[in-house]
Amino acid sequence: MTRNEAREIMMQILYELDATKALEAERAVSLAEERLPGDHAVRGGKLLSDIAGSIDAIDADINRCASKWKTSRMPKVDLAIMRLACGELRFCDDIPEAVTVNEAINMAKKYSTENSARFIHGVLGAITKGK
Repeated sequence: MTRNEAREIMMQILYELDATKALEAERAVSLAEERLPGDHAVRGGKLLSDIAGSIDAIDADINRCASKWKTSRMPKVDLAIMRLACGELRFCDDIPEAVTVNEAINMAKKYSTENSARFIHGVLGAITKGK
């Protein structure tokens, strides 16, 4: 499994946890261990746990940088993509910011709309500049 495929599964887990109102660290780790193989499960579980534990701060960053939009009104797929990217930006020092942003844009193009890709690019660009 590639890192890109692991990211997609982690985004899907974040989407599922948000949709079921169960965005908790333990549940995120459990799902990562079920759905990701080997090292991806360990790395993904840690990242998802970190995201779940910092969700208020991550959402505050997204809200601050998303002009005229709040996380409560955003499409859930877009929100899951941005939460994952923000988690990588915060907690994964070994991944360059440009790679994280590019991967998020590619996921948006695959799972959402062309407008979503531009929106996500703008929000994540503002977040990286404001770090």
